[in-house]
Amino acid sequence: MNGMHRKTLGLVLLLLLVASLAGVAPVVSAQQASTEQERLQRHISFLLNQTARLENFVNSRVSNATLKELLLQQISTARSTLQQALQTLQSGDVNGTKELVREASAELRSVALQLYKEIREREKLRAAHLLEVEIRVLQNQLRALRNVASRLGSLGADTSNVTRLIDEASSLLDQALNSLKQNNMAQASQLVEQARLKVKEAERSIWSLAVQLRSKRAEKDLELFANASRKVYERLLKVSPGLAAQFKNWSDARISEIKKLISEGKHVAALEEIRKSFHRMGWVVAGLAELGRVEALAREGERVASVIKVCNATLAGEISKVAAQLRDAASKRDLQKVRELSAQLRDLLVEARFACRPGHRKGKP
Repeated sequence: MNGMHRKTLGLVLLLLLVASLAGVAPVVSAQQASTEQERLQRHISFLLNQTARLENFVNSRVSNATLKELLLQQISTARSTLQQALQTLQSGDVNGTKELVREASAELRSVALQLYKEIREREKLRAAHLLEVEIRVLQNQLRALRNVASRLGSLGADTSNVTRLIDEASSLLDQALNSLKQNNMAQASQLVEQARLKVKEAERSIWSLAVQLRSKRAEKDLELFANASRKVYERLLKVSPGLAAQFKNWSDARISEIKKLISEGKHVAALEEIRKSFHRMGWVVAGLAELGRVEALAREGERVASVIKVCNATLAGEISKVAAQLRDAASKRDLQKVRELSAQLRDLLVEARFACRPGHRKGKP
């Protein structure tokens, strides 16, 4: 019930009480007449003020035109009677005043009773509307849960329990709507509460299934990462044992950390760490490709040096020296040095193409 309705209902109940009390007419002595007149005047003024409030409420809140006209006529009659009571009181007729107050109070009591009924009826309609809105919201929620359950099922989850809960909740909401149509608010409210509990249970079940799927996916993805790491390690081992050992330490640490996340039920975090680890390993693989090219260049340099050594020992020695430096720079991951030495070795290999031609023999052993 909103603030305006609470205030008005309080006013109506107050008028009911005042109207009831106004029916009591105690016998007073002549010495008390003056005091009685003052009390009656205050009482009449109070009733006139409340009559004005009732009139405002009826004009602004009562939508039924026939009822509004009837209530306004009764309020007008009560106001006229109270004004007549004031005039009678001024003439000194206390008993006549009381009689008029009783008549006005009876009129106001009738208005109050009808307003009370109107307010309660309106509140019932409002409560029924709110309950219907809640039913529609829960039905939309069930549709969303059914879609999620369908997706989880397509991923291999057993959604039979979730589907059962959704069907039961949907049936309860249908029954609640029928109860509303029959104006059975109590039964409708009870059915909605039962459906709400089913919806919450279905949400918990879906969450549990999602956790299970994430767990399986995290474990599977971790296995993929471990296998990929092992292959990278084996390739690195052929190129650079030192780099291979460093990579293995890194990958083993990552696998251990991710296993810990999975054991703690932090599957989303585990999946994120696996994604990051694969990304980091991608750089290692790219580096491996570069190392492969460097190693191939160094081997080519050594091969050429051995071939031209008989005809140009000086150039062969220079090529062997640069090839060794290139391997050392690669093992230390000094990319700038690798680039410089690679360019230098390629230039030497171009020069070596002409090393054994007549007129180019230098540095004979």
